[in-house]
This record gives sequence, C-alpha cells and structure tokens, in this order.
Amino acid sequence: MRQALDDIRKRLAGRAYKNEEHVRLSLVARILNELGWDLWNPAEVNTEFIAVPSEDSTRVDIALFLSPFAPAVYIEVKAVGRLQGDISSIELQLRDYNRNNTAVFSIMTDGQKWRFYYSQTGGEFSKKCFKALDVLEDEIEELESSFQTFLSKDELNNGNAKRNAETYLQLSQKQRAIEDVLPQARRIVLEPPYPSLPQAVIELVAGAGLVVTEDEAAQFIRDFNLRKPPPEQISIKPAASVHRARATRPDIPVALAHVLDVCGEVFRNNRSYREACGIITERKNLSSKGTVPNACTRAIDLDTAGFLRLLEDKDRLIAYLIKHYPSYKAYIREALE
Repeated sequence: MRQALDDIRKRLAGRAYKNEEHVRLSLVARILNELGWDLWNPAEVNTEFIAVPSEDSTRVDIALFLSPFAPAVYIEVKAVGRLQGDISSIELQLRDYNRNNTAVFSIMTDGQKWRFYYSQTGGEFSKKCFKALDVLEDEIEELESSFQTFLSKDELNNGNAKRNAETYLQLSQKQRAIEDVLPQARRIVLEPPYPSLPQAVIELVAGAGLVVTEDEAAQFIRDFNLRKPPPEQISIKPAASVHRARATRPDIPVALAHVLDVCGEVFRNNRSYREACGIITERKNLSSKGTVPNACTRAIDLDTAGFLRLLEDKDRLIAYLIKHYPSYKAYIREALE
C-alpha cells in the first residue's frame, strides 16, 4: 500500500492525472486494488451504478458492494483540483445517491483530496463527514492507516470501519478539529520557530474559529498517541556515525538533523549538551543560538531536563524520536544505534 501511495504522490506532483477518467482508473482503482477489492468483478466494484432506478441520470462513479443489493461505499470522482470550492454541490449528489439505497460510507475525491461521510447516520449530510485526507500534504503513515481503516474490504466486511467512523463522529467539535490538524501541526514543529506540538495545534484550530487550551491540546495528543498502533519493528543495517547516515538521507527535516547532530557530539565526542548545541550552531553558521536547543526541546514536546534524561538512555531516546518522526524511523535507528 505504501509503495502505491508513494508512486501516486509523485504522479500527482507531476500532474500526471489529466482528467476525471485518469483519476478514476489510474488512481482510485489502484488504491481500491491495494485495499482488497476485486476490480474485475462488477458485482463488487460497480462503475456508473444507477443508485436511483427511476432516474437513469443518477449514476455513481464507483459503488463498492460486499453483498448484492447492499452498497458498502459510494465514490464520486472528480478531476484533480475540482473538489475545492464545489464540496457543497457534490455533497448534494452524494445525498441523492443515498436516497433509496443507502451505502455505509460515501466518498468524494479528486485524487488528491478525499472526504469520507458516514451515510447511515442522521442529520445534515455535510455534518456526516468524519475524515478528510490530502494525499500530497498528509503524512504517508496517516494516509495508509486511514485508507486501511475506512476503505479496506476486510475492515468494511468485519464492521470495524463502521465502528471507527461512529466513534469519530462522537468526538466533540474540538477533538475532531484537533485530530484533523494534527498531521499539519507535526510538520510545522519541524520548522522555525519550532513551536511545541500543542502550540502548533492551538494556532491551527484557532483558524477554524475554535479556542483550545494548551492543556486540552496536550491531553488530546497523548490520548491520540495511545490509540495509534505501535510502530512496526524493522531490521536495518546500522551506520558508523550520524554523518554517514545523513549522507544517505538529504531530505531529513532540519529539526531532526539538529537533534541527531547534538546526539552525535554527546555520544561520540563526550560533549555536554550545552557544548554540543554550541558546536552545532557554529558548524552550521546559524544566526540564532536558540535554534538547536529548540529543536531538541520544544519541537519534540520536551524541556531541557526532559531531553537530558533521554540522553542518559539511548533506547528511550530512539523510541521517543521515532514517535515524533515516524517517517524517519530507519534513519534514526541507523544514526544512533
């Protein structure tokens, strides 16, 4: 699944999908195939499905079935970029599809942006949206997890997808807003001025007109991390030093590079934390003396004392960094083990 998503991201960035059919056949169908749906069985993956028999013009782009006459998912597909600004009218389309034969989920997508709706709950259709994804902007782990959770054939068949959607819709407005902005907040903390994760969340949620305290944000992040499955265990070949590892991953986030450079000075050269921060600041010709310390503390939700405690236990340090930078799990292990 991850390899397919990586390739789709590259093609989206390169504007390979020129029209709606490209999105439907080369992107959406590819994801469905990865999620266990039989594309060659029209009784399972039905394109141009007539949702309202009395209205031949009311056709669903893709309808997924787990059993005859019981649609599991309706998917409305648009060309890339055509979703933004047209969500309300597409929601009306999805609402109409569900008038006579209600699917569990309804989805609208232009390939890059995906919006998931729990069709079988009550209320206005716009309020039924429980998940929004951006294939270009969201972390690959979040994309993979969300697609597997809500769109895989197995998870829909065993009822887990429906239960997870119900749980999410029961979250308060604040909680849902925080969960929606978490992927973006995790990117923000990697760049100057390196806010803490709760602070980044507060700022992003404020953009939606909601006020969240730092305690509320921090508690939700802790609860959210507890709900996430543990990172998979992988075996890698360790490198001799931090600098050798960096040569293999030039795309490493700046903040993480600062942390690993500091750790390298502490572990290899027996420097103190303060000395290591000064050395890295000078080596990288940074204008602010606070940039490196902030990367080691605020950017990963720690104070100085907390980071110093992690330096005393390399295994805990590695685990903590992987939690904050899951996309660079192998890189962190390679650099520090």
